[in-house]
Parts: sequence; C-alpha cells; structure tokens
Amino acid sequence: MPKVSVIVPNYNHAPFLQERMGSILNQIYQDFEVIILDDCSTDNSREIIESYRTHPKVSKIIYNDINSGNTFVQWNKGIEQARGEWIWIAESDDVADVSLLENLIHLAEQDENIVLSYCQSYKIDAEGKIIGNWIDWTEDLDDSFFKRNFTIVGYEYIKKFLHYKNTIPNASAVIFKKESYFIVDKANIDVPFCADWLLWLKLLTIGNIAYYAIPLNYFREHKNSVIATVWNNEKVFRYKYDIILRKKFIYFFEKKSDLESKELIQIFKKDLSQESEFEIKYLINNCPNKENLNKSWHYLKNIDNKISIFCFLIKKGLFILKNKIMNK
Repeated sequence: MPKVSVIVPNYNHAPFLQERMGSILNQIYQDFEVIILDDCSTDNSREIIESYRTHPKVSKIIYNDINSGNTFVQWNKGIEQARGEWIWIAESDDVADVSLLENLIHLAEQDENIVLSYCQSYKIDAEGKIIGNWIDWTEDLDDSFFKRNFTIVGYEYIKKFLHYKNTIPNASAVIFKKESYFIVDKANIDVPFCADWLLWLKLLTIGNIAYYAIPLNYFREHKNSVIATVWNNEKVFRYKYDIILRKKFIYFFEKKSDLESKELIQIFKKDLSQESEFEIKYLINNCPNKENLNKSWHYLKNIDNKISIFCFLIKKGLFILKNKIMNK
C-alpha cells in the first residue's frame, strides 16, 4: 500500500494541469499513488488527464457525468478511493516544490499524535510568477511564530490561531491522516466556501499539528480560482466564512463533554456573536433593504448584546421605512 494518496480534483484547469502533474510525479518522496478527479470540465482537461492514464503512479481517474459544483464533494469522493495512510489534496491549479512530500512526511512522523502537517506557501499568478507568500496572513496574530518550524497540540493551535481565521489557507500545502478524516466525518459539503477551514478545526480536536516554515507550495491566484470568486463578493465571504462555519463547529463540538471542548465552545460562541454583529451592521449600513433587514433579524439570535443590536436594527428599520414613504 502507498504511504500517501494524492487527490487531484480538477475543474477547467487545463492550462495548469501538466505543470501540476509534473510537480507531483517528480516528488523526491515517491511512496504515493495519484487519484485524478474531473468535475465535468468544459475545456481540454480530459485530453490532458488521459495522457496520464498508464502512468504507474496514477491508480484511478474519475470523471463526473454532472458537475458537482463543490470541490469538497470531490475531496470526499477521492479520499473514499484512497489507499494511503496520508492524504495530500493537490489542487489542480497549484504547484509543489519537489521536496514537499519528503519534508511534510518527515515532520509528521516525528510524533504519532500528529494528524496534520503543512508548510508555508508562495503566491503565484496565472503565469507562475511569484507575487508573494502567505506569511503576511498570520502576522496580525503573531509576527514571529510562523517563521520557524513547530509542532503543537491541536487544541492549543485552535485557541491561539485557528479560531480567529483560517491560518492554513491552501489545502495543497497540507497532508493529513486518512483515518482521522473519517473519524471527524469528512469534509462538510454544505459549507462550500470554507469546508477546508472547518476540516482543519475538526481534525485538530483529535490530534496535533506540524508546520514547516519554508514555502514548498505555490498557491496560484487567478480570476477563476475559488478564493478570487469568494473575495470578490464580500457579503458571501463574510456569511460563508464566519457565521455558518462557527455554527457548524459549535454543533460538532457540542457532542463532546471534556473541559477543553467546553472552553472551545465558549470561544466560538463569542466569535459567532462578534461576526453576527459585524454582518448585521455591514448589511444594514451598506445594503439597507427589506431582504437584508430580515436576514439581520435572523442573525440576532447569535449575538450576546442583543438589546443594543436590536435597538440598532429598529432604528435602521424605521429609517428604511421612512425613506420608502418619502419616495412614494
């Protein structure tokens, strides 16, 4: 059996596929299989994928008849077919240094309790030019911690960093234990924009995390990437990336009864309250209409200081009503 199963979910990334596959197949660490999934691409992805049909490292190629519209559906499908102990989701538009697997596996095997090992990432553009890295994404949390390798207990990592935001922003930089993936009930396909963040949170409730500070992953930013789609719509980003995720994680955690779990539940409830308050004010101040007012009432139940936000909503609601009457 291979040590690692490399899952390559693809949708219309034909321009990047050959470079991506080359960066996988040429890894220094060679104990792996590759599973390629195509989500009904409309470009020439299939032609490129078929060129790897007989490669000894490619164990399965799976084509969807209907587009799933959700990369995390593809994750689950690929991992269900995987034979490896470790999973690497190698997104089809990204690239890897040839030493990525070697270093991540080496780190992971230093502690039997590690369930997730990841590295720092470069940012590249559509042409593959390096345009930055992700260290600035974590500098507001700690300006030195992510500049060196570390291994840390999962609960501690959540409390220090991961409950604030997704400090592991690209799945292509991560390997995780397949067994642990199924223990925490896989990726949530009903959280389409941030199921990766939710998965890291769930995994780290049952094990530890290792980090390699040198960038070995090249995260490609282009107009059709998922993150570009999300960040182009701030309302969707806030709602999907904060409120839904925190609700899901609280629900997942409420099944546990230990003291660590209770502490994290309180942390996430506080975060949920703050994010819901932010969302209400954003919706009403920037998009003052009946639909967003109704949505804001829905968020109110998540908020700790309900009275002050209720008064804010009443005031804004009366303002909207006044404007409608005046404009008739």
